[in-house]
Amino acid sequence: DECVEKPCQHGRCVNKDGGYKCTCSPGWTGQNCQQDIDECAMGNICKHGTCVNKDGGYKCTCSPGWTGQDCQLDINECTWNPCQHGRCVNKPGGYKCTCSPGWTGQNCQQDIDECRGNPCQHGTCKNNNGGYKCTCSPGWTGRNCQQDIDECTMKNICRHGACENNNGGYRLEFIVSCTKLLQSKVQRQLAFITWRWDFKMQWESNNPPNRFLCSKNINECTRNPCQHGPCVNKDGGYTCPCSPGWTGQNCQQDINECTRNPCQHGRCVNGKGFYICRCYHGWAGLNCQQDINECTRKPCRYGRYVNKDVGYKCTCLPGWTGQNCQQDINECTRNPSQHGSCVKKDGGYKCTCSPGWTGQNCNHDIDECTRNPCQHGRCVNKDGGYKCTCSPGWTGQHCQNDIDECTRNPCQHGHCENKDGGYKCTCSPGWIGRNCQQVIDNCARNPCQHGRCVTKHGGFHCTCSPGWTGQNCQQDIDECTRNPCQHGRCVNKDGGYKCTCSPGWTGLSCDQDINECTRNPCRLGRCWNKDGGYQCTCSPGWTGQNCQQDINECAKNPCQHGRCVNTVGGYKCTCSPGWTGQNCQQDIDECAGNPCQHGRCVNNDGGYKCTCSPGWTGRNCLQDIDKCSRNPCQHGSCVSKNGRYKCTCSPGWTGKNCQQDINECIRKPCQNG
Repeated sequence: DECVEKPCQHGRCVNKDGGYKCTCSPGWTGQNCQQDIDECAMGNICKHGTCVNKDGGYKCTCSPGWTGQDCQLDINECTWNPCQHGRCVNKPGGYKCTCSPGWTGQNCQQDIDECRGNPCQHGTCKNNNGGYKCTCSPGWTGRNCQQDIDECTMKNICRHGACENNNGGYRLEFIVSCTKLLQSKVQRQLAFITWRWDFKMQWESNNPPNRFLCSKNINECTRNPCQHGPCVNKDGGYTCPCSPGWTGQNCQQDINECTRNPCQHGRCVNGKGFYICRCYHGWAGLNCQQDINECTRKPCRYGRYVNKDVGYKCTCLPGWTGQNCQQDINECTRNPSQHGSCVKKDGGYKCTCSPGWTGQNCNHDIDECTRNPCQHGRCVNKDGGYKCTCSPGWTGQHCQNDIDECTRNPCQHGHCENKDGGYKCTCSPGWIGRNCQQVIDNCARNPCQHGRCVTKHGGFHCTCSPGWTGQNCQQDIDECTRNPCQHGRCVNKDGGYKCTCSPGWTGLSCDQDINECTRNPCRLGRCWNKDGGYQCTCSPGWTGQNCQQDINECAKNPCQHGRCVNTVGGYKCTCSPGWTGQNCQQDIDECAGNPCQHGRCVNNDGGYKCTCSPGWTGRNCLQDIDKCSRNPCQHGSCVSKNGRYKCTCSPGWTGKNCQQDINECIRKPCQNG
């Protein structure tokens, strides 16, 4: 039974007729399970990482953003809430932050200093977290102090005349058509006298009229001046109570409600007289102020759920993983069964142990000797089994079979009777001894020098031992004359001869080939017995007569793009950045991960290069070029977005860069002037 000597180094031994067979543990191969399988050479086993071979297995070192035994599971970084002021979008092997207005940086942690672009056209700018605030100069208003205050809309500023608004102030100009009583002979004369009065209430003319007949009020509401609201006539003017979302003297100006950031967790879209909040994931309500409790729909299949701002988090039960605890962990991939086979179960696993082993992971040896299996012998416990050392006269796996000693005829001159654990000889007349081998006669004086004495009719007869002859077996026979040593040299001895065998041969006559392979001379290879010797077929990476010499594979430079390290029985390549494969011969296509966020990726040997789209820069084209930094908008505010810019012109200006003055007189706004 070859299995007694435990030839299988990393596996289970099964005895066969005339030999044995090793069933290797996972990760091992070879006749005796002595050779480690290099799983890393089987291809791209680590999908998103580097593979390191281990004795009986392998280990994956995952690239950032990946996890799992084979680096096949993408890490959802968004569950950590990395985006401090923005919305997180998970990507394969990473994530991307879409920042709220006023914030920038990889994790939206950096406040944008909007004041550097001088947004306040007629005032001073103060930077705030996530925005800015303008303190306007007198006569100006609006988020960026770009809107002139129409003082003329203020109540009763020009009590009996027309007000002309100016940038940052106003001017009083009125034309009064009155009837002046002249001190002449003409009883009446209509006169039209014009004078001007500026906002300091000083007359330009030194001769104001004596009296006026301007008592009739004009009803301005008849021409419907209020565009988005009802008109209320006033003495000398009118006023417009604007509908929600509108402002201005005539309710003609839409209020941008988004400037006050009403959407707490979302993006604001301004409309004509209204606004809409487009909420981020996990939020609801008119102003995105209400957190959606995702836990009400029980998303975690096998785990406990906790509601979070902007989502929820699942704490999975043992044996489950995934964002919603929906993915069963295959525990069998880490080979928990040390001496048995692993069967995957939902949320766990079960080990079917090999004979002689027990425990959850088949790691506890069963002591079979506690149940006394050896009936007539001594029990010795072994890893995964036991061995019986039988008492004399017994045999069998459990020492349960009595040996019939009579089959080998121990009683030379008598009758043999088998007994449990032994035998008994009943001797024929004239014989004595345990095996009836002793004659009672003249042979008691031992006449035969080198042989056996047999009493014959009152005498004796010598049966000489091999190598002797003569009446009393006193003469030595020279056996070397017949050349008994087939593969060696013969030396005659008293009563025999001795063969000095040539190397590789043994036996009394040097006729038996020595099987040198039984002592395992080939340290790391397979042994083939030959007549008078043996031959070793070495495992890969070894050489020498007994495969004891490690081959330095690095001498032939197998690593095409990396550094070679010779190991016992093989070698290992440490690849340069951008290369992979057993011999670092395979270029890593970095473009497969789409590193160029706003551009085109070109793979190069050992790296990649991004050709950025217009308006973008940086190694991975993720840095937006701020087009507003050179102040292209001459009379308006600039907004940089997606590699471009857009000008919002101040009133009275137009053109791509707000450089063209609008001639308002074309549409004849002055009805009576």
